Amino acid sequence: MSTVVIARKEFADAVRSRTLWGIVAIIAVMTSLAMAVTAIVPGAPNVYAAIGGASQFAGVLVPIMALVAAYLAIAGERESGSIKILLGLPPTRGEVLAGKFLGRSLVVIVGIVVGFAFAAVIAVVIYGGVPPVAFAGVTLLSAALGVAFVGIGIGISAATATRSRAMTYGISAYLLLTLLWDLVPEIARMLFGSGNSGGLEAWYLFLTVLSPTGAFNGLAREVLASAVGGPGMGLALTGETPFYLQPVALAVILVVWTVVPLVVGYLSFRDADLS
Repeated sequence: MSTVVIARKEFADAVRSRTLWGIVAIIAVMTSLAMAVTAIVPGAPNVYAAIGGASQFAGVLVPIMALVAAYLAIAGERESGSIKILLGLPPTRGEVLAGKFLGRSLVVIVGIVVGFAFAAVIAVVIYGGVPPVAFAGVTLLSAALGVAFVGIGIGISAATATRSRAMTYGISAYLLLTLLWDLVPEIARMLFGSGNSGGLEAWYLFLTVLSPTGAFNGLAREVLASAVGGPGMGLALTGETPFYLQPVALAVILVVWTVVPLVVGYLSFRDADLS
């Protein structure tokens, strides 16, 4: 029960502080912009290409918004000392962490879903309609990506004692997992070579999807490929797509990125001296 109470408070605080409305506005504007821009790109644009463009925007925007919504959840209260008041009440440290994760996740999910709903209106105006399965799939995957980065942000917040450190680690996580991760498979290919003249090696593609953003992009590609009847992750492979590039494996990667930082953060928070 304490976890639910904390989650409700976190959500209510986000509404009052306009964090939720900020997420809605950014997602709505940028995904709608992606829908509109695709319509003027040469090459017979269609609504599926527009949804793909929106998913690319989401892959960049959602992580930073989720981290901003989560990185001070515990670290901020530790620095101000208010966490000691909260822990003086019935909630345990584990319940505090779980409640903050659930509350901040709900903020991000609602913000993303409402923002994408606005983008759907733009798609209907421009293209005359929107494929419900493909659009809903990308929207839900964007929400899942947001939850994963909330887990990362809460884990960072639980493991740090000051706002400045939480911000530094949060920015580093965003840069590494979203903007710089593409360098990892490229460096590996330079070091070990491809050896596959007919296409990319499976291990190379696996490295590209090992980050939460990479897994999201892979899953979004699979959703759109399924909707239009095209190839998914196996497009660049010459043989059969291995199990670790299947949608289930990509979903597991997202779950791992959600859970592991929370566990590491909890273990640090559990043993931290808050006096």
